Amino acid sequence: MVSTRAQTGETPRRTPHPGFVETPTRRLPSDGPESRHTGSDISKVDSNDMQISVRKKNAQRKAEGDGSSPLSPKTPGTVGRNAAEGRKKPKRRYTRPRDIVCKLCEKPDSRVGNQIVFCDRCNTPWHQACHQPPIPESVIEVEEAEWVCAECLARKQDPAIASTDPLEFGGSLGVGMMMITFPLLMYYLWIGATFYDGHLPWPASNQSFSDFLRQLGSLAYGRAFPNAKAWTIYWGFLVFEAACYLYLPGITVQGKPLPHEGGRRLDYYCSGLWSFYTTIGVAAALHLSGVFPLYTILDEFGPIMSVAIITAFLISFTAYFSALYRGAQIRMTGRPVYDFFMGAELNPRMFGLLDFKMFSEVRMPWYLLFLISCATATRQYEQFGSVSGEVAFLVMAHFLYANACAKGEECIATTCQKNRFRQEERGTLVERRTFPQLPWQTVQNPHVIKTQVGESILADGWYGYARKIHYTADMYFALSWALITGFSSPLPWFYPVFFAIMISHRAYRDIKKCEAKYGEAWYEYKRQVPYLFIPVSTSFEMLKVDDANSGNKYIF
Repeated sequence: MVSTRAQTGETPRRTPHPGFVETPTRRLPSDGPESRHTGSDISKVDSNDMQISVRKKNAQRKAEGDGSSPLSPKTPGTVGRNAAEGRKKPKRRYTRPRDIVCKLCEKPDSRVGNQIVFCDRCNTPWHQACHQPPIPESVIEVEEAEWVCAECLARKQDPAIASTDPLEFGGSLGVGMMMITFPLLMYYLWIGATFYDGHLPWPASNQSFSDFLRQLGSLAYGRAFPNAKAWTIYWGFLVFEAACYLYLPGITVQGKPLPHEGGRRLDYYCSGLWSFYTTIGVAAALHLSGVFPLYTILDEFGPIMSVAIITAFLISFTAYFSALYRGAQIRMTGRPVYDFFMGAELNPRMFGLLDFKMFSEVRMPWYLLFLISCATATRQYEQFGSVSGEVAFLVMAHFLYANACAKGEECIATTCQKNRFRQEERGTLVERRTFPQLPWQTVQNPHVIKTQVGESILADGWYGYARKIHYTADMYFALSWALITGFSSPLPWFYPVFFAIMISHRAYRDIKKCEAKYGEAWYEYKRQVPYLFIPVSTSFEMLKVDDANSGNKYIF
């Protein structure tokens, strides 16, 4: 067996040739072509010595071939010499020096199907499966193929090549229409709830459509104009929650490895539970003292909604152009409208402290929804001296949901049971006993399916019944919130209908990504857990949209 420099205790060192690490027993000899290693020679190496595919840049190869480089055909033992002799260039496969590890997982193994590949620009080693997107087999098989890692693409700041993912949501036109129509839809639903007794606004029998549109515009401008009081309420709440996020007690967890950051894991500070109960206490004190009665939210709902919409655009513009200014953008397509909608920076943070996604995931939507429900209850009590069962149910339901989001906030950084499994797998799980805590948060000794990328698929606990069962729970909540209001108004049913469409699309996107990432392991998971949302054998079956002739089915 051949001894490598690593096995003799010496440290492998880089050669003058970019893209190569010196391993003496795999260098081409300099005493003529007859002494070069052949495929049979390489096959004699112990199978435990893993191999790395190492390739050189196209430009360098061309230079070697025409003699314009120090590595000209006259230099013994070069690739250029093989080209000059008309011989097929040998595969650049080297025994693994012990200090070469994948940048993401920091493991040295390089196996068939998941080999270590060096970036042709920065010479950084990556496992095929660790890099995102995964490195295709064509890069291994075709030596002339140049491969550049995602990190170098991001640093290059060329928006035309940084993303090769297919456009979603209808591309620029689709996302542009969503950014325009969704705010208009909010005003339309608010006008229906406020001025049409909970019914959809519609032109009167003697009213033209143009007059109807002018009427809607007049109501929105006159009753939902973003006045100073609304700005004070909304931004006061936003700044208060930001302060709670930063300064109240909490725990710190690590997120997923970020390929564009070289596998670095960001720290996430989770103070959601303390923030939630502090918010409840402050809101109760303000209401009972008369400083800010909670039903003021209802009285100023239109203006507050306008401020919220404007604020969302302001924050989005700030995050987008800040990323461009700092060169922090990734996965850009060169389509400004689409890139603005999808986001230029993957993990935008204010001064490196307040994570916009973590902050917006829980505090702004769910705390506000709970406060709106409480405002409805206080208004009922003020007017009628009691609170109806329906409103009391919604207060309870929104409290439980907001509390669940707050107490499990650390799972956002990495679905709950599944994310705890991922954290346990990576050694980043933080055990908590937040109120109210149920005993099934983490599966003990779960049944898993191993994948070629080194991760495992959880096929136990809730995820042994259905692959997207967390969406089933969310859909149950949405339906319950609508059902308690009855059927006299269509407006409460907007959320469950919208949510059903959204999770179906999201599930489809997730499935396609998992199929590409996990390959056969994902199909084995589908065989063991055939149900997508509801684990019943007599359920409705929907053929896959993109593969209707394959027989593959999503079982609801």
